[in-house]
Amino acid sequence: MEQSLNDADAIMAGILADADAEAARLLAEADEYAAQAAARAREQAATLAAEAAAKAEGQAAAIVAEAEAKAAIERRKRSLLSQERLAAGIIERAVAEVAAMAGAPGYRDVLLAWITEAAIGLSAESAAVNASRADLPLIDDAMLRVAEGAALKATGKATSLRRVDGDPVLGQGVYLTADGGRLAYDNRAATRFERYRADIRRRIYTALGAGKPRS
Repeated sequence: MEQSLNDADAIMAGILADADAEAARLLAEADEYAAQAAARAREQAATLAAEAAAKAEGQAAAIVAEAEAKAAIERRKRSLLSQERLAAGIIERAVAEVAAMAGAPGYRDVLLAWITEAAIGLSAESAAVNASRADLPLIDDAMLRVAEGAALKATGKATSLRRVDGDPVLGQGVYLTADGGRLAYDNRAATRFERYRADIRRRIYTALGAGKPRS
């Protein structure tokens, strides 16, 4: 009986020892799993933080690039607007200076040059010459004959010019209409300077940006 009890105690002690060992093993496994989980969590957190930082950096870079692009566009628009205003101001001053020439000595020669230029540009067999209310009385047959001769010399093509009676055009300068009314050459002062606008722009670009439009 006593031997049986001893055997039972030994078996129980063995079972308990095995239980302790199994418990220790399970505890070690749990500790190891917990450590590995913590490491994975830290790694995932670091990865997410790096991804978030990269994303934030990319977003910040995109925002900066967009802002810089918008600023460049705005600078370009302001530069072009300033250049257009400058070109318009130059034309306005030129028109004003030509207007101040009216009535001065030599102004008839200016009208003659404008008529000749328009006759050459129109290149018609015959045309009516119109002008502003102030300029029209200064144009006579003698002036028109001189203009016809100059146009013939320049082009080799004869043209007949006559002054209109009444119904003057608005604006300083001359306006020629070919007989039949299908072709016309506007050589009024404002129109002449508008034709020079492209060249004026180029000159402004050259002055402001070494030959290139400013951005």
